[in-house]
Amino acid sequence: MSARAANAYRKGDLESAPKHVVLERLFDRFARDLMQARDAIVAKDFQQKAALLGHALSIVGELCAALDHAAAPELCANLDALYQYVTDRIGEASLKLELAPLDEAASLMNEIGDAFKAVHPR
Repeated sequence: MSARAANAYRKGDLESAPKHVVLERLFDRFARDLMQARDAIVAKDFQQKAALLGHALSIVGELCAALDHAAAPELCANLDALYQYVTDRIGEASLKLELAPLDEAASLMNEIGDAFKAVHPR
């Protein structure tokens, strides 16, 4: 299967998936991005670190943009603030090449992801 066909398949699969499955995939990919970025920082592979953290930040941006403030204003305000904090921690880890802020961001997002998964168990 060509890369183009694989990408088309993944896009179609994602677009047809239920919202809770899409959320699970986003949180799982975020965790994978941060784990690999952590390895890249340790290996001093700054190009890979930048790409992975950029992708992780785009996931946080998508999660933030998907919040429905009209449906649940308080919950969305809290999640928005938490996503901003995670963004700040990732930025700090990237700039200072420190693992602790990255680990904190991963832990926070893992907790949120686990909460979403608990609502929609498989």
